[in-house]
Amino acid sequence: MQLHSLIASSAFLITSALAAATSSSSIPSSCTLNSHATATAQSDLDTYSRCETLVGNLTVGGGLKTGALANVKEIKGSLTIFNATNLTSFAADSLETITDSLKLQSLTILTSASFGSLQSVDSISLITLPAISTFTSNIKSANNIYISDTSLQSVDGFSVLKKVNVFNVNNNKRLTSIKSPVESVSDSLQFSFNGNQTKITFDDLVWANNISLTDVHSVSFASLQKINSSLGFINNSISSLNFTKLNAVGQTFSIVSNDYLKNLSFSNLSTIGGALVIANNTGLQKIDGLNNLTTIGGTLEVVGNFTALNLNALKSVKGGADVESKSNNFSCNALKALQKKGGIKGESFVCKNGATSTSVKLSSTSKHQSSETTSKTSKASSKVEEKNLTSGNIKAVSASSASSSSSSSSSSSSSSSKSSSSKANAAIVAPIGQVTSLVGLLTAFIMSLM
Repeated sequence: MQLHSLIASSAFLITSALAAATSSSSIPSSCTLNSHATATAQSDLDTYSRCETLVGNLTVGGGLKTGALANVKEIKGSLTIFNATNLTSFAADSLETITDSLKLQSLTILTSASFGSLQSVDSISLITLPAISTFTSNIKSANNIYISDTSLQSVDGFSVLKKVNVFNVNNNKRLTSIKSPVESVSDSLQFSFNGNQTKITFDDLVWANNISLTDVHSVSFASLQKINSSLGFINNSISSLNFTKLNAVGQTFSIVSNDYLKNLSFSNLSTIGGALVIANNTGLQKIDGLNNLTTIGGTLEVVGNFTALNLNALKSVKGGADVESKSNNFSCNALKALQKKGGIKGESFVCKNGATSTSVKLSSTSKHQSSETTSKTSKASSKVEEKNLTSGNIKAVSASSASSSSSSSSSSSSSSSKSSSSKANAAIVAPIGQVTSLVGLLTAFIMSLM
């Protein structure tokens, strides 16, 4: 290892000397690293510190206990500090730009990392740093940020960052707060499995492609107006969600398993491009913060113990609805009225409370015809249903679901009976459709045996 380091340093010094010979400065303006440039001791870092710009990728590791990279202002490549298990601190406070990545990973006793002048980097990864308590930087430009499995209590190194592609913070058990002035997130903003008292503040964020929050205690997004793709709140200890400026969610909007949630306020939200899923929020008794929602592009799925679901402005649900409350006080009347007007356009409509069940399926004869059954149940005769909740997706398996009849058979039956009354048609079409379906099933079964 020492011979390898000596050879690398010698090659580096030759390159540096050539650069210095053409420069009036005592510090070479640019030095090219070899393809396996590695620093395992402070003397190696001192060698690299003789240049203002390093061209190439530098890795710091080995038995280094403390590290300092001085004078270097730019790395045209990456800086990786990896598996230096004796390293307690590292500083590169002259460094302003890293064109590729800055990665600190598997540094088991590192307590501090300082990059006080760093303003621009493509990506930052702080991964498996169980002892770190401070990370200092002045970053204004970064595409991707990953912070995972650290002992950071707050994320303070991004106080002037305005836009980012990915901001992912997960499994930091001591984390209590994240406050950022980021205004746009072009890919994803994700916080998951951090300290259960973590407070998230992104009050300058105007739009994001995706936001996913899990195991968060409180959130503040005072300026958020648009989500291009999905928005999800899963298994948080949040008591309220106030997104009063949000007007559109491009795809799925999920609020699932937030036991302490009591209030919703999405007063400007008018359009959801995908599904709206609100499920298993045990403290949410009244769902009344979506009063201006007019359009749901996917399904409406609401499950819980709520007494009220106020969707007063809702005009269109393109993917059907499954709304089920355990409360006897919940009324399906508003949703039933919307379905009868054609506002719920999916193949099925299910609405239940603790006492009644309403299920509507489109008839096989026409898109505008439907059959509706309402049944009252008691504890003794209640039907058993299976619910599978995973990350905002709900799968309901119930005895009320049935396969539709063949539309072609129904159409031929109705066309051959033009002189008959509509009641006679309705009486004849259903049996013919059922027989045709049975014949089709038997034919398929026989073919499978051949």
